[in-house]
Amino acid sequence: MTGTTALGAAVRAAGVAELVWQRSGQPPGALGVVPLWLGDRAAVALPWAQVEAARAAAAGGEAALVLSDPRLTGPGWEPLVATGRLTLVEDGDGSLFTEQLLDQELRKHPPSRALADSPMLRREHWWYLPRLVLLLDPVDVVPGGRRDGPADAVLAVDDDGLHVRTVRVADWDADPLALTGAPPDVRGPAVLVGQELSVPDVERWTVHVTSGHAADGRLTGVQPAEDRALEPVPGLRARVRRQRALERGCVQALRAAGHR
Repeated sequence: MTGTTALGAAVRAAGVAELVWQRSGQPPGALGVVPLWLGDRAAVALPWAQVEAARAAAAGGEAALVLSDPRLTGPGWEPLVATGRLTLVEDGDGSLFTEQLLDQELRKHPPSRALADSPMLRREHWWYLPRLVLLLDPVDVVPGGRRDGPADAVLAVDDDGLHVRTVRVADWDADPLALTGAPPDVRGPAVLVGQELSVPDVERWTVHVTSGHAADGRLTGVQPAEDRALEPVPGLRARVRRQRALERGCVQALRAAGHR
């Protein structure tokens, strides 16, 4: 398959992915995302509560969508790294997302079904439909490595361009961190990105990002993630608080951008 054809099949079959991007003089930015496909490009549709991250990713230099997680995947999935530039479409009324991406997200991401799986739910949770759609124009699509457990993470190093590998960390409490599988000739500000999620409901989703400086197969100056463990099962109050926080963040960002 061509790079675009393979990427399209893998994105459609993927449940979650990592999005990383260059930040001038800093370790790359990183998010855990639900990968989608729009036309002939990979896409990410972030809620407006994540407006700062979306705009930073689009304003950065090189970006990469990394398909490393075999969980929740379907036929056609394979680990890939697609590197290129991001274009941001600020879908303030939700029409682009609702008409072209919502069905994909509902199939892939069970938490969205509780907010947008019927016309009634969409009216009630109107703030969930406007999205910040990041489109990737891939320059390069290459095979990647899969993450098979908590010791595995995606390494993104900014060495005059993004260099992305899946590596293994023997001891997360060490400093420096030894990175098995890291490219030996690449050095620069770097992040390690991992994800823990509850399967199949994805109600709990912990994305952890550890930053530092990568060189010679090690990460030094380690700034550890706040938490790498899967979050505990939330009670009813915690679920309500989480949804209300998301709603407040989306509504505030939409109003600030003049969409409400």
